[in-house]
Amino acid sequence: MGSFPSIVQSSRYRFAAALQSALSLEEVAIAFLGSVADVIPAGGVGLYQLNGDPNAVVGIRATVESDFLDDYESYGRHDDPVLDFAVTHRRPIDSSRVVASDRWRSCGAHSALAAAGYFHSMEAPVFVSGSLFGTINFARTPEQPAFSEDDLVSARITAEQLGLATERALRFERTGRRASMLEHVLNRMPQAIVVTDLEARVLFQNRAACDSPGVGVTASAVADQPGVVNETIAEAMEEFRVRGKRAHTRSVRDRKSGRQIIVKSYRLSDQHNAAVTMLFNGAEEQGGKLPVWDVLSPREQSIAELVSQGLSTKQIAEQAFISENTVKQHLKRVFAKTDVRNRAELVQLIWAAGHRKPAADHDSDGDAGSRLL
Repeated sequence: MGSFPSIVQSSRYRFAAALQSALSLEEVAIAFLGSVADVIPAGGVGLYQLNGDPNAVVGIRATVESDFLDDYESYGRHDDPVLDFAVTHRRPIDSSRVVASDRWRSCGAHSALAAAGYFHSMEAPVFVSGSLFGTINFARTPEQPAFSEDDLVSARITAEQLGLATERALRFERTGRRASMLEHVLNRMPQAIVVTDLEARVLFQNRAACDSPGVGVTASAVADQPGVVNETIAEAMEEFRVRGKRAHTRSVRDRKSGRQIIVKSYRLSDQHNAAVTMLFNGAEEQGGKLPVWDVLSPREQSIAELVSQGLSTKQIAEQAFISENTVKQHLKRVFAKTDVRNRAELVQLIWAAGHRKPAADHDSDGDAGSRLL
């Protein structure tokens, strides 16, 4: 007898471990039905998922015959004092304690149990995030003993562990659905997108990235793959990791295809320890448009085009029919989106992309081409 408590504790530990290893709701149900008999011996075990109401059954997993389940749903559930007490009082209960013996023998739940060869019933509610999620049900034959106080304690612990495992599984499944939806959206985008950690190991790349020259990463780290784009991504990750930069932009030319590509990387929040890289067509692939223009609005594109011609703020305002202050506001947004600090760097980016060489370093009204706004 001295070893009985340790045996019970060991059984409860194995049961909890089985639940903790389950990720999905299906796995949780399988783990429960496969291991709960070691904690609470019973002739039949059921796991009911409810929709917040003891009479609104969403799903059933059980080790009993389907005829018994049908009978219970037909005339047992609506006349089950064990279920009513467990849900109302939010704790486990068994048929020997809930009502008088004659009341139990006359109820619909007992009739359904008796037709399947059972007599004793014990049920416990399962709560997830404070709401009723379901019940666990145990049945014993007339030859088996009634459920004891120790069984009620085990039922309470079992229901609590099951509730925690279910809550975790629901979060896992919701996260999986969101991730799947996001992946589907990103795969439909024409823009090549690569997500890496700061060691340049690929976490995700959309379909456009797989099809892009110089990308198509198949190994764990872009740095291990030949190609100027992958080299640029690895360079950006080193800048983020070592120098603490948040953005990195390079205009490169793929060695095989000769295609010009703007590689723009952004570091994500520090808690993610990751970065996203987007690839934009250079000027030649955009029919004469400036590089990285996919990220700019049409008005911002035209302002940057005028800057590349060496025009001053005043001249740009006159040609665009806007105020000088509006020009400055547009340029601030252009600088932020293209990761440059001033006009000179913007012109350099445009020139490096092969669009055109600046017309002049200074304009007629003395507004230097490299002046900060």
